[in-house]
Amino acid sequence: MRKVNQNGVMLLIVVVIFSIFFLTIIGRFMYIQVTGEVQSVDLIAYSENMRETQTNLPAERGKIYDRSGMVLADNRPVYNMYAILDETYTGNSSTSLHVEDINYTAEQLASVLDEDQSEIEERLAHGVEEDRYQIEFGSTGQSIPESVVEEIEELELPGIYFEQTLQRYYPNDLYASQIIGYTGHTGDEEDRQVRGAYGIELEFDEYLTGKDGFISYHQDSYGYQLRNADEVVQSPEDGHDIQLTLDQKIQSFLEDALTTVEETYDPERIMAGVMDPETGEILAMANRPTFNPNTRDNIENWYNDMVSSPFEPGSTMKIFTLAAAIEEGVYNGNDTFQSGQFKISDHGRSIHDHDPDGWGEITYDEGILRSSNVVMAELLWNRMGPETYLDYLEDFHLDRMTGVDLTGERIGTISYGGPWEQITTAYGQGSTFTPMQIMKAATALANDGEMVQPYVVSNVLEPETNEIVEQKEREVVGQPISPDTVTQVVDLLGQTVTEDEGTAGAFALDQYTTFGKTGTASIPDPETGLYMSGASNYVFSFVGMAPQDDPELLMFVAVKQPDIDYRYEGSDTTSYIYRTVMENSLHYLDVTPDQEQADAMNEIDLGDYKGASVDTVLNELEDAGVRVEVIGEGDQVEDIWPSSESQVLSNQRVLLKSDGEMTIPDLTGWTLRDVIALSRITGIELDYIGTGFVKDQNIEAGSTLSEDRRLVVELSNERNSDDDDEEEENESDSEESEEDALEDEEEQFE
Repeated sequence: MRKVNQNGVMLLIVVVIFSIFFLTIIGRFMYIQVTGEVQSVDLIAYSENMRETQTNLPAERGKIYDRSGMVLADNRPVYNMYAILDETYTGNSSTSLHVEDINYTAEQLASVLDEDQSEIEERLAHGVEEDRYQIEFGSTGQSIPESVVEEIEELELPGIYFEQTLQRYYPNDLYASQIIGYTGHTGDEEDRQVRGAYGIELEFDEYLTGKDGFISYHQDSYGYQLRNADEVVQSPEDGHDIQLTLDQKIQSFLEDALTTVEETYDPERIMAGVMDPETGEILAMANRPTFNPNTRDNIENWYNDMVSSPFEPGSTMKIFTLAAAIEEGVYNGNDTFQSGQFKISDHGRSIHDHDPDGWGEITYDEGILRSSNVVMAELLWNRMGPETYLDYLEDFHLDRMTGVDLTGERIGTISYGGPWEQITTAYGQGSTFTPMQIMKAATALANDGEMVQPYVVSNVLEPETNEIVEQKEREVVGQPISPDTVTQVVDLLGQTVTEDEGTAGAFALDQYTTFGKTGTASIPDPETGLYMSGASNYVFSFVGMAPQDDPELLMFVAVKQPDIDYRYEGSDTTSYIYRTVMENSLHYLDVTPDQEQADAMNEIDLGDYKGASVDTVLNELEDAGVRVEVIGEGDQVEDIWPSSESQVLSNQRVLLKSDGEMTIPDLTGWTLRDVIALSRITGIELDYIGTGFVKDQNIEAGSTLSEDRRLVVELSNERNSDDDDEEEENESDSEESEEDALEDEEEQFE
């Protein structure tokens, strides 16, 4: 009986314990059911998070274009390589989906990637030892071109996979690299983001950078998307496109000219820029040394020297000293002064001309043409006064940064503490300025005294619609001088090019009038504080515009320490760049030549000849003294250059395009302007080398022309023997004047 009672008690205890345990579990389930939480974790949110997956949709970085729409910065697909090492990834697949043979895989990858096999093998082996599911290959496996990916895929290596991404790409390599800049990466390897690091890429990074999108959906435990699961798609927002004021053709002229001088004279630095002086648009800008933004290998110069490198400019500063004196009414070109030396007092130091003996007592005008330092000292100290001149330096904005939309702009220093520094500043020594400061100030000479703001970004565009988001327009930022002063300054600067006493004869253009000012600035020795000696230890520069009466282009060029034997040879470097770029660019822009010999010719009105008989038009124009070239073998005029109803000068070449098959004429002796006209009227692509007149062509005269062919011509400054005796005589005189000017070439600071 006692045993039965004991069994009953034990049974009761078991039932009670089980009931408590059961009620506890039921209670816990009820609690979870009601609250949806376990240990303060929201199970609903947790399950959603485990089931929900998200795939990133990368946005494309905005493109950068030149003014004509040529792409300067683009995006191209590249691939990042990774390897899956976990054999569970293969599962029930009939073929292996993970890396099985480490040695073979490393050997094959190394042969294609041209990398060390042992490094790849070590990375794979380390991943296996660490029981990693997958590994990446560091820099070796990043940004692999599509062609290389195709080679690797042909090897059919198990476990090797690729993820596509976009890489910034600069199709023109060195072209305007210090303006366009380049991109870099931020974040770690798992969250790498492209960001602007230099140039326009950095300055306008906020616009160029897009906003990534994503696809979000629910998946089962095997990673498959659930049916009828909510899917959220957020499309990426690509970055805005940037359109620059750069002109790809003028930029090419500039790049080629700088490369020629770099290879010939091996200078320490070259900096040059071309601007539309009426609007402030920068059409071209380049420096040497430069770099390839695609590789950025062995970069010698990180700076855009046009905005980042202030230096003592030399006599280009005399433009603004002269303008200030004329504006103040203290300049009389017929007044005379004693050239050679200038002293503030009997016991003071002397200011010297580049010829210390001077040229005797000469007029102020002649002093300007000869680029006399003494005449600048006279104007500042005895005519204007230092305080007045300082006001003009501020009016010309030479005391501040230009505000151009380029990264890295720096400002020079106006050294103006005492009389010596004040006077030397007047002729470009002691105080420092950037080329962009000088160019900005010089725009006043093209706009009746108004200065305009320089800029390089014209439009910010929506990537899909090309709608303009932001647009830069011409901005007048000051008027330091009056139109009358401009007229006098331009006239005197024009004479520095054309007169025998002028120092800029080497910068005369073949078919356009031009004006400007040379500079030959001494270079301070950082160790001694004194100026360096030797023929090459100068910064040779020139700032000029053309044509003279209505400037279309403003250009600054400076060459530092070229390899030359004599100081006067310094102008060979700068004048080559100026003449080559200016002449070619003005022809490219279809600017009508304005030299005096052209003005003396008769003007002839062209009629509307379209549809007329080729023979009739040919006879009429030839009788009027016009040189006519017929393009094609048809009987009727289909097109004409220059256009109908325009005026041409006698002896100017006119092109008639007939309705027949086009043939190439003999282009020997043609000007670049004429060849460009031929390209435009026929639609044929054109490339050209050199300046002056055509001496060779790649398509033989008489051959059939078609728009899918490319015409290449080589030009030389020597005329063909068939040209006018009178024109040859004029050129000979011009060459003699240029040689005389070289002998007189300019300035050495004592």
